[in-house]
Amino acid sequence: MPFASHQGIKIYYEVEGHGPPIVLAHGLTGNLSFWTGYGYVDKLKDRYSVILFDARGHGQSDKPHETERYDYRLRVGDVIAVLDTLGVTKTHYWGYSMGGYIGFGVAKHFPERLSSLVTGGSNPYAASDTTAVDVMLRIFRRGVQEGVEAVVTGMREWAGSITPQYEARLRGLDLQAMVAHLEYSRYQRPGLENDVLQIELPCLFYAGEADEGAHAYGQEAVQHMPNARYFSLPGLNHVGASSAAEQIMPQVLSFLYGLPPPFASKSPL
Repeated sequence: MPFASHQGIKIYYEVEGHGPPIVLAHGLTGNLSFWTGYGYVDKLKDRYSVILFDARGHGQSDKPHETERYDYRLRVGDVIAVLDTLGVTKTHYWGYSMGGYIGFGVAKHFPERLSSLVTGGSNPYAASDTTAVDVMLRIFRRGVQEGVEAVVTGMREWAGSITPQYEARLRGLDLQAMVAHLEYSRYQRPGLENDVLQIELPCLFYAGEADEGAHAYGQEAVQHMPNARYFSLPGLNHVGASSAAEQIMPQVLSFLYGLPPPFASKSPL
């Protein structure tokens, strides 16, 4: 199986399709099947080389249990390690939730590696809403003590409902790795806004209107960025917006196709 290595951590990746590269980075509790299962890859692979990877702590990548191993700079380095392994010098990047935050980190530390940045359900601010992280941390700490059924039940009660695909992902998680990850996000995650708001890279942000923190802070961010725009998904929360490919893909493809030189992408067939 294909792995990239970064400071002793193995990161699993796959590539589908042909054309200009685009990295897809999933959110917390996910894996690369997030993008295939909801239909995003099928809509991209005829025009792009789609680079998918399992973030550390997820899927087939290594899963350290130490909180400090989830420092955002290490996770940014994981992305760069995958690109270097593939020989990709520059790419479009699309991340959802946690994957979006890591995208902001790539834009801060390695802007020369990006052609554009798309993020959903995410923002670069330190002061963004911590309610969701607090709830998930309680759920996963309980899961470590009581087993995965406590996680499935807790997430279902919190979200109102979860899809069978999402439940299957929850059942496959390393719960202690999730606790370590959430502890970093709750207590150590830095704000990246001072750097990100200055970047001239073409950016597209989106969130569900009911995704309170991500929606409000995402709208705030684009007001201060020279080359960014935003769209909302009416009536959807964080979980609902993650799977709304039919609403999201036309917006993202229009953005990618409309990029000016030197950021331009492949035109529609």
